[in-house]
Amino acid sequence: MFTLLGQREPHLIEQMDAEDADCKQLEQTYADFYTLNRLISQWNRVYINYIRPQAKEIQKEGKVFKVCDVGCGGGDIAFFIFKWLKKDGINAHIIGIDIDDRAIAWAKANRIVSAGTDYINKKKSVGLFFECISTTELIRREHKVDLVINNHVLHHIPFEEINSFLNECATLGTKVICNDLERSSLAYTLFSLALPLRSRSSFIYEDGRISLKKSFRKKELEELSLIGWRVHRLFPFRLLLIYEAKS
Repeated sequence: MFTLLGQREPHLIEQMDAEDADCKQLEQTYADFYTLNRLISQWNRVYINYIRPQAKEIQKEGKVFKVCDVGCGGGDIAFFIFKWLKKDGINAHIIGIDIDDRAIAWAKANRIVSAGTDYINKKKSVGLFFECISTTELIRREHKVDLVINNHVLHHIPFEEINSFLNECATLGTKVICNDLERSSLAYTLFSLALPLRSRSSFIYEDGRISLKKSFRKKELEELSLIGWRVHRLFPFRLLLIYEAKS
């Protein structure tokens, strides 16, 4: 059962990314992310240590805290963060973006927490919104936010395109937090033993194993990172790649 994960296997394709992915399984995968990410992604700790302090400073200036979740999938992370900010009395405008229209359609149907229709250029509105759009297009529209986040996105990006992606994130936001898995043989083994996940009618189990094979180790992420970015290990089996613009 124990599997050694030496070299990355970036060529592997997750089932949920296939254009012909089964619709019911795909939708169940988006739904399952809500529970799985609450358990393993550690965004609650990231929020407390990295996001809430920044949001409170923005709030003191009388401004709406603007966040962009890049590659938001089913919208669960954006949903969590919006709820936490609201609980802390912080006005926020969060937009989740993804280039997969299936994900955005599901997020719009299941993760909206405020009524009304939003457009990208309404930067002072408060709420959680989703749009099928790329970071490249947002930059073309001169969209700017206080914080850019992404979850389990880095390992999906072709190696030669990662620096370009990081540059675009840093152009969009004054702070960027990339939260991803850390490749680990122990993590892979423990995940493989999670029998309840294996029985789910979604892509969670197999895609999770593929993601671990495609993910980075800390040294690998440090070596490819651009100047101004730093890598933090987040227990257990996670890496944060963080950028903050110089004031």
